[in-house]
Amino acid sequence: MKKWVKNIWIFIIVAVLSLSLVSCSQTTKGKTSANSNSAKTEVKATFPLKITDFMGRQVTIKKEPKRIVSLSPSTTELIYAIGAGKDVVGVTNYDDYPPEVKSVAKVGGYEGPNVEAIMAQKPDIVFASNLSGKDQMETIEKSGIPVVVLEAQNINQIYDSIKILGEITGNVEKGNEVISSMKDKIKEINDKVKDLPKVNVFYVVDTNGNWTAGKGTFIDELITLAGGNNVASDANGWAQYSMEKLIQKNPDVIITSSHAANANEIKNMAGYKDTKAVKDGKIFIISNDDIVTKPSNRIVLGLEEIAKDLHPEAFK
Repeated sequence: MKKWVKNIWIFIIVAVLSLSLVSCSQTTKGKTSANSNSAKTEVKATFPLKITDFMGRQVTIKKEPKRIVSLSPSTTELIYAIGAGKDVVGVTNYDDYPPEVKSVAKVGGYEGPNVEAIMAQKPDIVFASNLSGKDQMETIEKSGIPVVVLEAQNINQIYDSIKILGEITGNVEKGNEVISSMKDKIKEINDKVKDLPKVNVFYVVDTNGNWTAGKGTFIDELITLAGGNNVASDANGWAQYSMEKLIQKNPDVIITSSHAANANEIKNMAGYKDTKAVKDGKIFIISNDDIVTKPSNRIVLGLEEIAKDLHPEAFK
């Protein structure tokens, strides 16, 4: 059972984060000023509102939504973060944050959500991911309910998601505050480590097949911002990495999650046990997978944790 759960978890992570999405055309140029007039005065969108989602589709929203169904846990987190959580009436079986979401009606998983369960919640809008199911989403749209696809692939796209959600739900000011808070935290962490020697890092997604996080993943971006060098950046996306190459790269640090492996397992594995990271006892287990894999505002917590693992001297 433990192995089955582990493999399902890895499948979900890899499936959700490896698909390439079209960047949202709602990206705002320039930095958001926390002291600007727009940050002081809430600007309500005028409906009907036209939004271009992450699939490049123009979606018309006829009225401000008061009943929201979210089919992506990361989007759910952002909806709550900007203060619109009270309007959420349906989420996926995988939603578990914030804690209050556990009492919200469940309408299915990432793939193949239950259309009947969604419609039973009488939503004004559905926020989907690119895994939500084309046929199911078309059925919902034909009933007159707008479907907006949001699923960020990098930190800048998390900001884009927040901007879109803020505009649609009438929480632009709070959305800007969340973005500013994220940017401030990222700058604070990066300023502490940017001038320190880069630490060579290997991230273990799954020891079964030696899966890792290559270029273009959130984890690769976080390692870089945390003052590290992802030794698997020569691989694209979520990839199987040869043990021979891992030994050759000889990482200073190995990071993994509790779902992927434990420190003792890695210490005794052929190949891994010969790396500098294992010999120096530099194996770190991320406290929560969600803070390095879900594209939400909590990604900064993952960044801080990785930075402290790589450069503990900078956080004393």
